[in-house]
Formats: sequence, structure tokens, C-alpha cells
Amino acid sequence: MPVLAKCGGTPLRTKKDPRWTVSGEREKEYLSRALAADTAGPDGPLNREFRERFARFSDVKHCFTVANGTVSIELILRAYGIGYGDEVIVTPYTFIASISSLIYAGVKPVFADVDPETFQLSPEAAERAITPRTKAIMPVYVGGCPDRLDEFRRVCREHGLILIGDAAQAVGAEYGGRGVAACADVTSISCQNTKNLTCGEGGIILTDDDALADRIEAILHGGVNRYGVRTAIGLQNGMSEYQAAVLLAQLEALPSQIARRKENGAYLDARLGELDFVRALRRDPKLTTNAFHLYMFGLREEKLDGLTLGEFLSAVRAEGVSAAPGYKPVYTFPCMASDYVKKCVGSEIDLRPCTPAAERISYHEACWIWQYVLLGEKEDMDDCVNALRKVYENRAELLEGRKTK
Repeated sequence: MPVLAKCGGTPLRTKKDPRWTVSGEREKEYLSRALAADTAGPDGPLNREFRERFARFSDVKHCFTVANGTVSIELILRAYGIGYGDEVIVTPYTFIASISSLIYAGVKPVFADVDPETFQLSPEAAERAITPRTKAIMPVYVGGCPDRLDEFRRVCREHGLILIGDAAQAVGAEYGGRGVAACADVTSISCQNTKNLTCGEGGIILTDDDALADRIEAILHGGVNRYGVRTAIGLQNGMSEYQAAVLLAQLEALPSQIARRKENGAYLDARLGELDFVRALRRDPKLTTNAFHLYMFGLREEKLDGLTLGEFLSAVRAEGVSAAPGYKPVYTFPCMASDYVKKCVGSEIDLRPCTPAAERISYHEACWIWQYVLLGEKEDMDDCVNALRKVYENRAELLEGRKTK
């Protein structure tokens, strides 16, 4: 009789993952306030309250709420005057919105390789990719785990570049004891439905730069600055009062959720250390708080007797555990070679960059466990580990099944 669920056996886990999103009476209370207010737009009292509270939470002076996390990056670029003919260095191991926001602003993305020990953008690779057209480096804190930010700051300082933090997945992360937004010139956060702080869709811009804040504020107010002068091309991309209402309630729940993810993440670290076919990722010693939007680790494909990463994780999912292989390099998507992209940025994007580490982790190593799983109990973490072990110990069934197809 087969043992693996993928081959007809009984799944190890039948329990459902913790529900996401999590909401309750506080969301209803804040939404009632929004419905009763005189304005539902971006300048309502709940929007202002959230911006003030989230700025304090993030250890920065200025917070702006916008329509989504793609718009937030585009607004940052516009406020800095970064556009057509300019380049921004970014990782290829990211969600496409990190790249599409650059393209829609007319900026050419230049891909630099990741550090294979962390899955994060390598400062050394980013520095090698600098050209006279480079205006900024934008590390993406994949999974909520910022890495080597001091080195990125040094590189940007020495080359006169802007450091943009794409913290779409890193709300609540802390680096060197401070909110991660305090470690870059400006930071973008996403509040899309899967994110750890969510209102269904939305974005946040955080900065300590007063002049930049003035320019962003003018753009968001139809191009008119605080003195009533039209100094910018405006964009009506602010967040609604209803979204801000939900975010206020979600922010109140966030600290306890961060604590739970940290606890379960540490437990998973210890348990996965028992498996010799799993590789733990290195974390920066200055990382005070990992936001754990994803729990990421590496699978040693060379130990699987010929099984691929995809085959192995498909069998893990059949056991009832939500494990995924993660991103593929953005430059491999057909849309990146389109004529429209060339028109936007003025030239072809390098679709064959020297990024061997990103290629390796994308196709042969990277494993993800979703953030909502880490809101569960210790036995849920045990199920993740036991499912990995079960599939590994019975991998011969998968190999035999491959022969019979």
C-alpha cells in the first residue's frame, strides 16, 4: 500500500491552516466611524490617525497612505524625479510589482544577483551593476527579512544613490533595534490582502526626509503644495477612509501576531535543523525582528535522488501542508520582452543578466511556508516538519510513480 498521499496514501494533515485575514469587532467599529464621517477620502480623520500611529510604530517622521504597494513605489520615483532614461538596481527574485512600478515610471530595472545564503539582493552584486545612469538601489525584503542594510547604505552613500526599501512583505521588521523604514531614504509597504498588515489593497510610504515628504504630499494633493502652488503633476492615488479604518484595527492586532510568528519561526528553525536535506538561511545579526511574511528555507535537491524541487513540494502539499517553491526570476516572464516595456523605458531590459544564484534558488532550492501558517500552534509547525520528513523518507514512491506514467 502506498504511504504518500500523492501516490494514494493517507494525508498526514487534514486540519485547515489558520484563517487569513483575521478581523473582528474593532474593524467594524472603525468602519462605522468612517461611514459616519463627513469625508471618505484620503484626508479623513481615520487616515490621519493611522498615518500618525504608523509613523511612530515605524520610527520615522512621515507616513503616507496610498492606493496600493505598486503605486507607492511609482510615487517615490516621481517625487525623486527618477524617470525616463534612469536605472534602478533591483533583485530578480521578487513579485513583478517591484519591477512594473519602475517600468510605469519609465525607469529601467537593472537586475543584480541575490546572496544564495539569504535569498536577498547582494550588496556586492548591486554595486557591480552601477552605471552612470543608476539613480537608486531598491532591495526587496523578501519574506520580511531585510539583510545587510548597513552595506547598502554605504554603497549608496559612496556612489551618490538613493536607497529605496521595498518592504512590501516586511511590515513590523526591525533592523538594529529600529523599524526597518528608518534604515533607508524612503520605504514602500504593501497592504494587499496576503500581507501581514492588510486592508484588502493599499500601500504606505515612509520617510524621514522632509523635502521628499513635501513633494509626495504635493503629488497626492493634485500637484498643489502646502502654500497652494501647483509644483507637481498630481496623481489621485490616496487611500480611502474605509481602508484606513481597517488598517487601524489591523495595526492594533499586529504586535501580537508578530510575536506569534517570531515564536513559531524560532521553533521551526530548531525543528528543521533535524533534517539534513533542508538548508537554513543565514540571517543578519542586526535583524532584530523578522517580519516572517514567509518562512523561507532551502531544499538540498541533490539529496532527493533525482526528484525535482517542484515534485517534492507537490507531494508535501498533498500531505496537507502549505509549502511552495516561490518566485521565478522576473526577467524570464514574456511580458518583460514586450515592445510596450521598451517604449516605457526607452531601451531593452537585460533579460540574460548574470544572476546564477537567483536561478539556482528559483528552480532548485527555495521553499516557502506562508505567514498565516505561523499564526498556528506548535503542532502545526510539527506537521510542516513531519510532512517534509515523510515525503523525503518515502521519495522512492514518487520516483516509481514517475516511471509508470
